[in-house]
Amino acid sequence: MKIEIIISCILILGLLSAPAFANLEYPGIKWEWKIKTANYTYIVTTVSNYDMKTVTLNSDNKELIFIGNSTHAGNIAEIVIPRNLIGGSLTVTQDGKQISPIMINGTDSSTIILKFNQTGTTTVNVLGTTYLPEFGGISTLVIVFSIGMVIFTLKTRKF
Repeated sequence: MKIEIIISCILILGLLSAPAFANLEYPGIKWEWKIKTANYTYIVTTVSNYDMKTVTLNSDNKELIFIGNSTHAGNIAEIVIPRNLIGGSLTVTQDGKQISPIMINGTDSSTIILKFNQTGTTTVNVLGTTYLPEFGGISTLVIVFSIGMVIFTLKTRKF
């Protein structure tokens, strides 16, 4: 009896959710972009219903540049950026104009959701206020050196 109820609920939920996905005119494509900088490699993920051509990093400006091309209106994109690559307060511009997309800040990444009706080539810039970990790999070296110095001074210290 319990199994029949569970199966019935699953079938009903499946039927109710089917029309929502059936109306998607242009399905999304997931891209994973490897961004290499300062001995680190980060994965920036984009899911869009238009052709995402390139993603590049301008480390001097703490900026990611996304170039895409769309042959249709009703575009949507989801961009996931690791917070250690660029983070802080993010500013998003599209074709040189500042926009207010949906932004979701997680602990390890920031997700930006864009919706627009433009066809042709579009450029989206995401500017952050931070770039890479503040101390990066040098902090490990400093900690190891400090512990070594403490051990060395304790062994050579005479009272």
